Amino acid sequence: MPIFGKSDSVPGQPPAPEKPQVPPVTGSSGTTVIGPKARVVGEISGDEDILVQGRLEGNVTVQRRVTVAPNGEIKGDVHARSVIVGGRVHGEIRADEKAELQASASVQGNVNAPKVVIAEGAQLQGNVAMSTPAAATLAQAKQKAEEK
Repeated sequence: MPIFGKSDSVPGQPPAPEKPQVPPVTGSSGTTVIGPKARVVGEISGDEDILVQGRLEGNVTVQRRVTVAPNGEIKGDVHARSVIVGGRVHGEIRADEKAELQASASVQGNVNAPKVVIAEGAQLQGNVAMSTPAAATLAQAKQKAEEK
């Protein structure tokens, strides 16, 4: 940990690799956790965060954040406000705000979001489409309508 602006790195040695930063969520209010030894089959929808540490087979549609932990896996499409992948996803990812693939991520499917972050080491078999945010799209449509 740097103290008073000094670096922890030793001269002549490369810096230590960063570990994926998956937010620590342990079932706090407003979060659904699929534990590391759980296997869920079926669709999930709702208005709270989802943390997948185990295996989920089915589509996920939530209004908030979906986080796939490094050992987690989703076989299905994911649609949420933001999606953070540290594990595996076999399906399409659609995020209304941001999609992040961490270094430990493996995604087989397309990623569509206004902001996309792909860390070095992440694996992606699919296409990336960076769409405009919904608010910007509405503003553009309104502006075009006013011009007519």
